[in-house]
Formats: sequence, C-alpha cells, structure tokens
Amino acid sequence: MYNFLNQNDTAKELKKVKSSLAYLQRQYARLKTLDRKQDTRRKIQLGGLVKKAGLDNETTAVLYGLLLDAQEKLQGDEAEDFRHEWRVKGDLALNK
Repeated sequence: MYNFLNQNDTAKELKKVKSSLAYLQRQYARLKTLDRKQDTRRKIQLGGLVKKAGLDNETTAVLYGLLLDAQEKLQGDEAEDFRHEWRVKGDLALNK
C-alpha cells in the first residue's frame, strides 16, 4: 500500500530540490557572465597598454616576440631587477 502523506512529502522535497537547482544554475550562469566580462575587460586593458606604449603599429609577431623576451627575462636570475626596473618605468609613464 502507498502512504499518501509520504508521497506528498516526497513531492514537496522534490519541488524544493528543483527550486534549489534552478537557483544554483542561475547563480552559475551569472558568475560565468561576470567572469567573461572581467576577461574581456582585461584584454581591452592590455590592448590599451600596447597602444599607449606606441606599439600598436607593430606586427603581431613582433609584439609576441617582445613578450616572449620579457617572459624569458622574468624566468632568469635577474628577474627581480627587471621587474623592478619595468615597474618604475611603467609607474612613471602611467602617471605623466
């Protein structure tokens, strides 16, 4: 025999679980949208830095080569010296 109250309780619990799932799915979609917007903003900022540095007329290969050189220097023994020098130079240029 079926217990009617038990089925009713189960239906209520299922409704709560579905509601919670829908809420979590909306939150997840919202977070994904925020993450995508932050990523887009960061890429726009990086493009702006390339332009501000006067490198916007260089080819993609040249820009990538410059970045690879910088990345190599930041992996070497003098990484902190380069990082400090570039930070000071960047701070001065950005605060003009």
